[in-house]
Amino acid sequence: MSRVAGSYRIERILGQGASGRVYRARSEDGAVIALKELQFATVPGAQQIDAFEREAATLKTLHHPSIPRFVESFREGEGVQLRLYLAAEFIDGEPLSARIARGPLGEAELREVATQVLRVLAYLHQLGLLHRDIKPDNLIVRPGGELVLVDFGSARRLQGSRTFGATLVGTFGYMPTEQLGGTVDATSDLYALGATLLHAATGRPPSDLLAGDFSLRVPAGIPLRDLIVRLVQPRRDRRVRGAQAALALLQDPPRPPAVRPRFAAFAAAALIAGAAIATSLTRASPSVTVRTVPRDPPRGNPAQRWFSRAKPFCNPVEVAQFMARNPAAPGWDGAGFAAGCWALAGKIDEARALLQRLDAPERYRAAGIVFDLAHPVADAGDDVAAAAIMNLVLESAPDNYMALYHAGMSDFALGNRARARSHLTEFLRLYATEDGFRRNAKDALAKLGGTVPVTAAR
Repeated sequence: MSRVAGSYRIERILGQGASGRVYRARSEDGAVIALKELQFATVPGAQQIDAFEREAATLKTLHHPSIPRFVESFREGEGVQLRLYLAAEFIDGEPLSARIARGPLGEAELREVATQVLRVLAYLHQLGLLHRDIKPDNLIVRPGGELVLVDFGSARRLQGSRTFGATLVGTFGYMPTEQLGGTVDATSDLYALGATLLHAATGRPPSDLLAGDFSLRVPAGIPLRDLIVRLVQPRRDRRVRGAQAALALLQDPPRPPAVRPRFAAFAAAALIAGAAIATSLTRASPSVTVRTVPRDPPRGNPAQRWFSRAKPFCNPVEVAQFMARNPAAPGWDGAGFAAGCWALAGKIDEARALLQRLDAPERYRAAGIVFDLAHPVADAGDDVAAAAIMNLVLESAPDNYMALYHAGMSDFALGNRARARSHLTEFLRLYATEDGFRRNAKDALAKLGGTVPVTAAR
């Protein structure tokens, strides 16, 4: 193909999405560039236009060898013929995902990937910028092995140490639970890197390794396991605190505690016994490997099995298409899991519409499923991220005391004083156990000027 956009002659298509393309193009002086095009007529909403313009504005401010160099942005046409363009440095190479598809990475290669990505994250975070979509598809490996981080359409400036209420972006499996609700900080990018390293070390996407509480299972025996475990902690306060700290752990991992001399003989004997057992197991099962985790067989009733397939697609980009092609299981539990998927993708109106089709008793039980799916997000230590889902649950199950707690604490953090006071007052009326939940609610209610109610009999 050959056509002109601005001052660039397009040579071929590099990639195509629902509303745009990326071309290899050549400037008037013969330089090869990557030209991203957004076709206004096919854009589903303002979010895609905002992401496109944000990527151009972000790249313009960045100067790092592992980030594509900004060239220019421009637009052509009018009305439905309008097209937006972003010209940037052309990166010759392949996505890290293509390299992983050929087999898991060994320790040396995995260490090099971690080092290079951590260095570029240290640069971005020092500028107060989060990428928010670290994954193998967004890491290009040059022929010489250098990595380049691409696609800054999801990038966002930090407001203080954490940003609340951001638009939900990211890729399911690679993003931490708090990002499901739009809450991000520097550790969110580090989690995504950990999930990327997990994918590279096992050859399996992280969506295949998700546990029921949305934590990632990290198999024993993989390279850099200790670092990966620290990066993908569900609670942000248990993760490595920054890219520089992660680099330090990578370059100088903590040494295991020394064995005291009087226990040395016992330790040696245990090692010998363990080696003998391992040898017998290896002889009995020569095909066993510790590098990968077998895929779990489908479990549960039809609604639960449906959600096991749906879970990787419960994100704002893919959820609508998945739902259209894969109807949920029948019954109130099928509706509950489908509503939960919509809600995790940030599509609260769609989730509400499903729940409202049920009669009151079934709607109550279906809302319980939505709560169970969202509860790990809140339990990860981030009530704000689960705010919209918890308030959705309360519409159908107003006496769900844990939903009242999480919704109340999130509204308190977001400054929604009246609703926070209402939720927390009702939570304290229903919940009598004197524990951390009750103490937190009482402290927040005191700051809101509320009165602790008499606890209901339970």
